[in-house]
Amino acid sequence: MALQRGASPWRVSVWTRSEASLPAVRTALPGCRVSCDLKEAVEGVDLVVLCLSPQAIETSGDLLAGILPASVPVTDAGSVKARIVASLEAALGGRFIGAHPMAGSEQSRIAAARADLFDGALCILTPTADSDAGALDLVRRFWSDAGSRLCQMSPDDHDLAVARISHLPHALAAVLVQAALSNSPEIAGLAGSGFRDTTRVALGPEVLWKEILLDNREHLVTAIGELQARLAALKQALIAGDSSEVETILREARILREQPQP
Repeated sequence: MALQRGASPWRVSVWTRSEASLPAVRTALPGCRVSCDLKEAVEGVDLVVLCLSPQAIETSGDLLAGILPASVPVTDAGSVKARIVASLEAALGGRFIGAHPMAGSEQSRIAAARADLFDGALCILTPTADSDAGALDLVRRFWSDAGSRLCQMSPDDHDLAVARISHLPHALAAVLVQAALSNSPEIAGLAGSGFRDTTRVALGPEVLWKEILLDNREHLVTAIGELQARLAALKQALIAGDSSEVETILREARILREQPQP
């Protein structure tokens, strides 16, 4: 949808795994070639973009190597990078360029798609020393033309960062909903925007997020441990009635949150 706006040079071919989804996809993407046949979908393409679950992306390399010309670059939109990059580079070599657009919502399926989803959003690219320069240039142009701002970092640095700014918030939102509502679900009707904003991501599809959290579990477990320590410090300050310490914790959080975003 993003690439169909204006005088875009991109022509898009879409593969969908289910014939039942074809009418909705064709309605949402009227200018695209849509097929349930993977070989037909990738025929003649200059770039393949994998928008699948992390584990599906990770295991797709051998299949793609068997049907794509060796010159066709491949990128993805997966939320975890180290495992994906290692697997796809082993199968496809330097033509695979990992990417993670930091955009989306708790919604899923084609009905939730928006043409402006990537506008101004950061897309993190994770090339390695083995990456092909031409493939990287094409992938950069693709994500930029979709509306994204770009940055680059290593797959491991990416996973460390998103464990804290994406995966930890999702895990926290899930257990926060459980802690707040398990004993009294009916009080959800009393909640204001603070609760709704804080827990919105808990509405995301659990099958997908299960894969994301497990694939990045090493970094996430470390982040959860640090969160537990900070919660314990706040709990102790509340038990002790330590007004100064509670204020310090809240002030430090506000100052960190107020830092200008790049």
